[in-house]
Amino acid sequence: MYNEEMPQTVQQDRPISGLPVNTDLLFADKNGNYKPSIEKKRTKLLRKLGFLDNFLDEDEQIVFVTTGCSPASFFEQYTIGYLWIMLIKRAFFVFTNKRILHIPTTMKFEYRGSIAQILYQDCQQLFVKGSTLHAQYRTGKKESFFGIPRSDGAIIRRMNIAAPEPAVPSARPERSHLCPNCAQVQDAKPSTCPCCGLAFKTSAEALKYSILFPGGGYFYVKRPGLGALDAVGECYLSVITLIALVGTALGNPEAPAIFVAFGVVLALEKLLTIYHAQKFVDEFIPKASAPFATRREAPPGQPSAPAPQPERKQTLEQVLSLR
Repeated sequence: MYNEEMPQTVQQDRPISGLPVNTDLLFADKNGNYKPSIEKKRTKLLRKLGFLDNFLDEDEQIVFVTTGCSPASFFEQYTIGYLWIMLIKRAFFVFTNKRILHIPTTMKFEYRGSIAQILYQDCQQLFVKGSTLHAQYRTGKKESFFGIPRSDGAIIRRMNIAAPEPAVPSARPERSHLCPNCAQVQDAKPSTCPCCGLAFKTSAEALKYSILFPGGGYFYVKRPGLGALDAVGECYLSVITLIALVGTALGNPEAPAIFVAFGVVLALEKLLTIYHAQKFVDEFIPKASAPFATRREAPPGQPSAPAPQPERKQTLEQVLSLR
């Protein structure tokens, strides 16, 4: 339940960009005070999220929205660079009265056609420390989403998110991806959505393009900036390696060492491309453009039969208690 009252200076429940929102937290600062500047900022973010209307349940409300970054392993951060990771793994985090919607975006916070959910009932712990949102699931798995603005982190800490008792976990109590076409929960790494048939980019194809083309893995997973940089590096290494190979064949005594050195570096570059492309594929990137979810229509004469969704009956007051 609420432990303190929020100032009621704006209409509490109203649609913005067609989305049902609750403004208690959305337009308030970390102290709970309504700020016109915050309303302007959050409204601007919500205008980029109009497609969420088809993902929300009928009784679901957006209570908070912020930006941050998708999870990245230490090896990703080390090999790509922390600043690059902060740019290429940008994401929206939409808090509702039932779950968090994690939405990977472009550098300009445009929708990529990928979306995942974290159900409150599936979390053992969900908290912000510094600028990082930590999620520990009931399976024991942990994920960290960094880059949360510190002022927003303070608001999330005040929310004190907790699943009501008794909380029944879903069938897969971790972060789960949704089909961007029909909004149904996806199993681990399907090549197509079992509900609507939307095709996703696959690890096998990411591997193929990474090996065959300079920067091909990055271009395949829709990371053209990384792809262009990688293509320049691979082309340079390939040319030097080829020249050294020719020199070796012609008997140049220095060529074999150069061939081996540049060949090893080229192989490592390819391995890095493969590794990064495989990580990006995990975001369930659709092969075709799928900017907005559309509910699957049943064939004529047949009732619609969407895949069953976990029961999420808790209300905002049951899930959030403000500290």
